[in-house]
Amino acid sequence: MKLRLIFVLVIGLTLNIVAAQEKLLSINLGSINSGAVVYAPDDSYIFTNDGGSIKVYFSGTKNLYAEFKTKLTEINQIVSSPDGSKLYVAGKNRILKKGAFTIEVWDVKVKKQIKVIEAHDKDILALALSPNGKTLVSGGVDGILKIWSTDSLELVKELEVNAAILDIAYSPDGEMIAYGGASKSVVYRNTADFSIIKETLLNDWVRDIEFDHAGTQLASCGNDGKIYLTDIKNSFSTQFNQQLKGWLYALSFSGDDKYLAVGSSRSIVTIIDVKKNIIYKELKRVGNGTVNDLAFNKKGDQLATINSLERGLDIWDVTTLDIAPIYEFRNEDDNSPPQIYISQPAKIVNDRVRFSGDLIALKGLVLDESGVRKLKVNGINTPIKDNGNFIINLPLSPGDNYVTIEVSDINDNIALKKFVIVREDLVAGTYKPEDAKNHLFIVGVNNYENWPSLNNAVKDATDVASVLMKKYGFEFENTTIIKDEQATRGNIYKGLRSLIEKVAPGDNLFIYFSGHGYFDELLNEGYWVPADAEINNVGDYLSNSDLLKVIKNVESQHTFLVADACFSGSLFVDSNRGYAENVEQYKSRWALASGRLEVVSDGSIGQNSPFTTALIEFLQANSKEKVTASELIQYVKIKTAENSDQ
Repeated sequence: MKLRLIFVLVIGLTLNIVAAQEKLLSINLGSINSGAVVYAPDDSYIFTNDGGSIKVYFSGTKNLYAEFKTKLTEINQIVSSPDGSKLYVAGKNRILKKGAFTIEVWDVKVKKQIKVIEAHDKDILALALSPNGKTLVSGGVDGILKIWSTDSLELVKELEVNAAILDIAYSPDGEMIAYGGASKSVVYRNTADFSIIKETLLNDWVRDIEFDHAGTQLASCGNDGKIYLTDIKNSFSTQFNQQLKGWLYALSFSGDDKYLAVGSSRSIVTIIDVKKNIIYKELKRVGNGTVNDLAFNKKGDQLATINSLERGLDIWDVTTLDIAPIYEFRNEDDNSPPQIYISQPAKIVNDRVRFSGDLIALKGLVLDESGVRKLKVNGINTPIKDNGNFIINLPLSPGDNYVTIEVSDINDNIALKKFVIVREDLVAGTYKPEDAKNHLFIVGVNNYENWPSLNNAVKDATDVASVLMKKYGFEFENTTIIKDEQATRGNIYKGLRSLIEKVAPGDNLFIYFSGHGYFDELLNEGYWVPADAEINNVGDYLSNSDLLKVIKNVESQHTFLVADACFSGSLFVDSNRGYAENVEQYKSRWALASGRLEVVSDGSIGQNSPFTTALIEFLQANSKEKVTASELIQYVKIKTAENSDQ
């Protein structure tokens, strides 16, 4: 009769710095009704208005690319399409019809008007385009929010908000709009159905609002001279950031969101360091007037400002801010969707994978040569790190859990990946001990190329394998023994990694290592030392992190890791362990180490180490059909302590 081991579950500061004038150039405009400035998405042009004319300058120069003679007598807003091919212009039109306030659509390339939309019956002050360019939202003095399709240029929806709207902004992911104005508040709406998500009350009229490029916060300003930052990701909590002089008319985040430029009624542009919450510098045009609008370029080296009363468009050199450039230029020829790679869970076969637990940390990588715009996992916006990696914790229900990963790039190419995570409870209803295969992975190293030789590591490994194969149902075909010169880092890791494919969910796994161990205090990390490792070269060692990563992906019913090596107790550093007396149908993961963060005994030549001696004694002496891992561990702990200083 074969005996079995029963594995049991383990449970504001403000700094005023007036900088020297850093103006690259000034362009004189003829009208005092000049209030809009926008960079083309690729920084090739600057769009501004001179009264009712749209002037398009080559970026950073006084050279005029085109001038569009609109039918508007006043222009309040200019918005560029994501690819820079179209302009949407809002203002006042007395020529078309008395009291008609229109939106004009212009083709930048052919320099031709496409359409005029009679949008509102009062002055249009606010205009915003969705990031994908499909939806346009307008608002103004009439207190009506109107949503337009840019494909048909027809009205889709309108909402009465009962107060003049002075500005509208889309979140970078396109899932939210915010607007503010005479209501002395900022209102957030979901773009799926335009229902209200939140309304934040402020002190006075709100004249401008701006989402940062990361979509984590919104800046707003207005007549009270204050700047407010609202944390979008944290219950829309709003905090006072800075108090400036005069009314505040315009906001613009730098491309890397490090700085916020603010235009006031006193002809001053204030640049605020957002993270440090300080005024970094002030830029002042000679004369008076109001800075009606401003914008950073994508490259991060220019700031364009427009002053109405002084009739001037100024381009400022802001290279000293060291702004990281944005490379998100749309490419109409790009038809390739992003690439999606999943690193956890591993072994997704035929779009299905099994996992035990009620929560999984889904990890992966998304890549696109043009740049990834947005990632959603099961409809949840998921942050992406600079290197494209992402992680999100997903709760799992028993049975099938459907996962949908959607990634879009800046050219609106979309990639989808769908798979199913089958959650298996810790209690495996189909687990049959008599059908389980027992897998054994043994490593023993005496003869090191560079480290001191050991006396008994190979004997320990061989003897442990022998008793397990003779008495506990470990078969030869499911046993791997790596000794001495075979025990290179590559061979050990390759062998461990192969267990992920070999070990089935109902099987058991026993891992044993006997050899040198090492602990790196700087990294707080323990290592197994392979036979070919050089001294003081951590890159040659096998870390606990790599070891545990493999074990985590082995879907065994039970795994028991035993390490007889110096510093093997580092397996337990900074980890929480629990204990519960349960039965073998519960999945479990155990580890038993020969010492804490200490040197351990190899034993006398030709004998087993004190630790392995106790381990083998217990395994040989046991006569029970079933014996728990906790019994084995307790015996080894006591015996090892009696016979050594470990």
